Amino acid sequence: MQIIHAPTEIAGQMGTLCEGLRAKGHYASGYNWFDSYLQYKGKIINADAYELSKLINTLNNYSDIIHFHNGNTFFLKYKDLPYLSDGKKKIVMHHWGNDVRSQAKASQFNQYALPSSYLSDDQIHKNLSFLSKYIHTAIVQDYEVYPYVKDYYKNIYVLPLACKVSDLPVRYPDANNKISRVIHAPTNRSFKGSDYVEAAVQRLQKSTQFIYQVIENMSHQRAIQAYLESDIIIDQLLCGSYGMLSVEAMAMGKVVIAFIREDVRRHLPTDLPIVNTRPETLHGVLSGLVNNPARLAELGRASREYVMKHHDIGVVTDQLCNIYEKL
Repeated sequence: MQIIHAPTEIAGQMGTLCEGLRAKGHYASGYNWFDSYLQYKGKIINADAYELSKLINTLNNYSDIIHFHNGNTFFLKYKDLPYLSDGKKKIVMHHWGNDVRSQAKASQFNQYALPSSYLSDDQIHKNLSFLSKYIHTAIVQDYEVYPYVKDYYKNIYVLPLACKVSDLPVRYPDANNKISRVIHAPTNRSFKGSDYVEAAVQRLQKSTQFIYQVIENMSHQRAIQAYLESDIIIDQLLCGSYGMLSVEAMAMGKVVIAFIREDVRRHLPTDLPIVNTRPETLHGVLSGLVNNPARLAELGRASREYVMKHHDIGVVTDQLCNIYEKL
C-alpha cells in the first residue's frame, strides 16, 4: 500500500507509524505542518499549509490511503474533503484528544476539571460533524478519547500509542538505591495536574529524602537523557489515561505514576504496571514507592515488558494495517 500521513505530528506518532509501515513493506510518507519545541526526529517532511496545498493532486494520485491527524486535513476549513471524497479515496482521521475533548463531555466523564481545548465546544461539534460526513473511519489512542467521537463516525478503532522500543536506552531502578530520583515533565501544567504534583512533592520532602526534577521546554532528545537518570516519572493526574511520556518511560524501565479512570482502565490490558493515583492520594503513593527501592526495581522491569507487548512499533503497526484493510 501507498500511504500518506498528514498534516500534524503529535507526540512523534506520525513519524513512528510511517517508519513501522515502511518496515512492513509499505510506502509511507509523512507531512507535518506543526512545529514543536520537542523536535521529534521522525523521518517525515516538515512543511506548511501552503506547501501542502500545492501537493494535493500529487499526493491524492499517489496514495491508496490518506491518514489525517488531529482533526486537520490538507486545506484549512476542510475545503479539500469534498474533492478527495469524490475520488473515492480511502481516508482515516486520527484524533488525539485536544482536537475533540469538549468541556461539556469532559465534565460528564471526569470529576477533575481539565483546561479548555484550543477549540470551543461548538467548533468541535461543527468540525466532527463535517469531517464524519466525508470520512467514515476514525482512530483514537484509547477509551478516554473514544467517547468524544463515538457519536459521529461510522467506524472507530482504538490504536495504542506506538513506541520504537529498540531506540530507547534502558536503565532499571536499583533495588539497593536509597535515594530515588523523581521526574515530572509537563508539556501543559494545567492539563498534567502539576500543582498537585508539586504540593505532594513538597509535603513528602519534609520527611523523606529523594531527588525531584521538573523537565520543561526541553527537546525530546534531551528529555530522554534526563528520564534515563530517573527512577519514577509522574505523568498526568487529571485526564484519566496515560500518554506518550508514560509509554517511553516504561520502555526505559521506569516506574510511572498516573491517574487512570476506572472506565478507561477496564479496556486496558490487565498487566498494566502504571501505579494509579488520584491527585489527592499522590503523597501516599509516592511515599510508598520512594521508600521501597525493591518494589521500584520490580515495577521497572514489568513496565518495559508491558510496552514491548502492547506498544512496540511492530505490534501497533500490525494493528494499523488491519484497520487499513477494513477501509
